[in-house]
Amino acid sequence: MVAILIYDSQSLFHTSISTAISGLLPQSEVVDCATESEVARWIIRRPGTTLFLGQVSLRSETMLLAREHFCPVVWIAERKDSLLPLLAEPAICGLIYRTAKVGDLRECFCALREGRMWMQPLDWTDDDESAHDELWNLLTLREKQIAALLRVGVKNRAIAAQLGTTYQVIKNYTTRIYNKLGVNCRVDLIMALQTSPPTCESASMAPHGSNQ
Repeated sequence: MVAILIYDSQSLFHTSISTAISGLLPQSEVVDCATESEVARWIIRRPGTTLFLGQVSLRSETMLLAREHFCPVVWIAERKDSLLPLLAEPAICGLIYRTAKVGDLRECFCALREGRMWMQPLDWTDDDESAHDELWNLLTLREKQIAALLRVGVKNRAIAAQLGTTYQVIKNYTTRIYNKLGVNCRVDLIMALQTSPPTCESASMAPHGSNQ
């Protein structure tokens, strides 16, 4: 990893994560960016750089540049972030919370090195959300990723092409997702996952690949 950029304008989280990453990856250049435009400049100068981003619109120029310059993004999520739209964003290869510990970061980096997507386990505590969490947690990471794409209207053949697999594999996954959630069609799937997990302001985004 040539450089790792951290941007999270709303908290001091980027400071602690920067320190942890520097310890885990001593050969890497870790850069704390103060503004989104600074992140954008680094992306252009260092294609392929791993980005730890939070508080950035998924439709922003920064995310567009990340996709265009092949920069994998580890999203710094709020506890209330809508994870389905996040998983449907092409550049995102990892999800961590601001509560992430060094062990979480270590697992994340191991996954990135192996070309896998990684998501810190959910830890919602709001009792009102427990039913939604239970539904969400029925799915594996790969199934969540495919469900995210189904939910925003991506067709099975397009999902297969995006994830580097076959139409039949995606069709099999779709059937398994429907069975787990107790639904019969995409409309029912959308309704079932409409509030699972809880949504927040950043809930409009769009398509990523990985293996499970």
